[in-house]
Amino acid sequence: MKKEYSYWIEYWQKSKNFRVENDRIKPKSYLFSSFPKTNLYGFQDGNLRPLLVGDFYSRYQRMAGYNVLFPTGFDSLGLSSFMENKKHSNTINDDISNLFAEQMLELGVGVDKQKQMDLKHDEYVASLQLAFIELYERGYICYDSVEVLQDKTGKKIVDPYFYNKKLSFNRVKAFYLDISQIKEQVLENIDGLNVSGELRQQLKAMLEPKVSLTIPFAVTNGTKISVTLKEPEYLGGISYISIHPDYVDFSLYTLYEEFPAIEKYLSDDNMNDFGVFSGTYAINPLTGKRIPIFVSVKYDCDIYVANPFLNPEDRITALEEGLPVVDVVQNGVFIESDFLNGIPVEEGRRLLTERFSEADMCTLQEYYSKDKILVSSYDTFGALLPFLKDSDDKIYSLKKHLPFVFSPKFRPILSEDIDVPGSIMPGSINHNFSSGMISILALLYDDIGASISIFSKEALQLFQSWNGIELMVISKDELFEHVLIPLCILTILQKEKKVSLPPLFKQLELVSPSFTSNYLPMNRENHTLFEIAKYLDEYHGDALRLYFLGRPLTEDFIFSEEELASTANLIKAIEAYYTKDFVSSNSLASDFKTLVEQCHQYLWEKQTDAYVGEVLRFYKTILWNKDITAKQGLLFLKLLYPICPFLAEDIYHSIFKGKYLISDDGWIN
Repeated sequence: MKKEYSYWIEYWQKSKNFRVENDRIKPKSYLFSSFPKTNLYGFQDGNLRPLLVGDFYSRYQRMAGYNVLFPTGFDSLGLSSFMENKKHSNTINDDISNLFAEQMLELGVGVDKQKQMDLKHDEYVASLQLAFIELYERGYICYDSVEVLQDKTGKKIVDPYFYNKKLSFNRVKAFYLDISQIKEQVLENIDGLNVSGELRQQLKAMLEPKVSLTIPFAVTNGTKISVTLKEPEYLGGISYISIHPDYVDFSLYTLYEEFPAIEKYLSDDNMNDFGVFSGTYAINPLTGKRIPIFVSVKYDCDIYVANPFLNPEDRITALEEGLPVVDVVQNGVFIESDFLNGIPVEEGRRLLTERFSEADMCTLQEYYSKDKILVSSYDTFGALLPFLKDSDDKIYSLKKHLPFVFSPKFRPILSEDIDVPGSIMPGSINHNFSSGMISILALLYDDIGASISIFSKEALQLFQSWNGIELMVISKDELFEHVLIPLCILTILQKEKKVSLPPLFKQLELVSPSFTSNYLPMNRENHTLFEIAKYLDEYHGDALRLYFLGRPLTEDFIFSEEELASTANLIKAIEAYYTKDFVSSNSLASDFKTLVEQCHQYLWEKQTDAYVGEVLRFYKTILWNKDITAKQGLLFLKLLYPICPFLAEDIYHSIFKGKYLISDDGWIN
């Protein structure tokens, strides 16, 4: 690294240039980019680009007079991080975090030590666990049987949203976020986000949209019955319809001579029985087939339509109760299903919906089926679940003993070494939840080490005063954890505290994957790691910043050392340009006016790469071999500062003989 660059790193740290001030006059701005997952090598693949974009805007906004919150940190939780770091030591230690912090400084990332969050440290773990407990106490996090994907060893569980063909479905007892109470509001909040229609649909798809059919059936005693099906394929071979006496007046759908049997069935509290035949039938409006109607006390829905072939539990029930069963699928296609015969099941589902719609015999309604988000993990490393469990399977909170900290041996470890009875809950808080809480907990880090309730008056005031995240920059594959999870938490806060909170973010930038020049993803598996230590040493932070910031975020980034070397040479040329004498002529005034206007527009639109491209275009096509005034030279330096802060500080420092700093100067009006 150049000696001058080391000087600026030390200066920025000592002068606390990037601190978040307690200033009531300055406008506030909150920027967020996802934290890199720690490893032995520092930054790699796509981790670097979101961070540099966030730093670009934070530097510009500080010069424009904003009080900027740009939290930085290191994602040190999770089994993969631990196993990688174990090559270096027996646990996740500060050496790993220091490696990333050092690389951030060498890249010119403005780090406020007070807002630097290491997810393995007590202050984050305590805040995360407190939020977890409070959500549990309010009924939003539950501990119960939940469907998960599980590997063969039983040591890994995953939310079914993250489908993996190598894993099988299973039900286990785990913690999950119950969003059934807030789902409609979450959907409204998604609609309120400043994103494209395509991205909005992608977020809604995470809640698993489906279509229900409400179909009117004729009954053999002359009455009408409407059935709502959330699984349209059941129509392929309905074998029976059940009605529940607590929800439906069953006398409307039963024959008079059946009353004694039904009354006896209900009065004897035969809760283990399926039900009794009503003596009447529903007529399928498309096929004319008769479907037996039963009265049941077993199900909590008003009307139950079942296809025992497609639902194993219904098949078992039907066989136990001696009910008629018709197999409707064989070798993946429908049979005994009238017009569906010979059609694959998936295609049959679509055709059923179309046929009933075309015949005007149903009402279609979209609904979202995902009510539970898994927040437990079976990984033995991460933020430990803040609960203990006794021999009777009763759980109780460790609220008075937070933080319940990381332990490589996975035993209950408390910061104050307090002995607590009971057994540790199996697993830890999963990565989706712990990462998803970062953008919310970052606001509460005015006093490091203090665990502040996310439901407190102080927390809500902070959420409102920062007015949402100005710009969120994350990888494309992080929508679930960094958008959906915090969106659910903010919706819960709105509901519980009856307050209006700003949208999660004003603008979202998604970063595409990074590849090597051989078109291979940068990762350890194919030995294509991005050797940032080498490149920092050879080309310096400014070259890396300019190289990464000048590429469109929405396009895959193809890394090439030849291009990086060319970028470094360009910086040397710009530096050499400032060794010329300034002139008094103002011949480029009009060109500079156009440049500033264009750059302001790109800043407003958050188009980082367009901004960088415009600055470089101006340098190459207009400034090259041209003379500029001193005022114009300083103006161009200010435009360069968010991109190449070391270079801009160096030149500014030399012009004013060390009396002033460009980072203390104001932005261009």
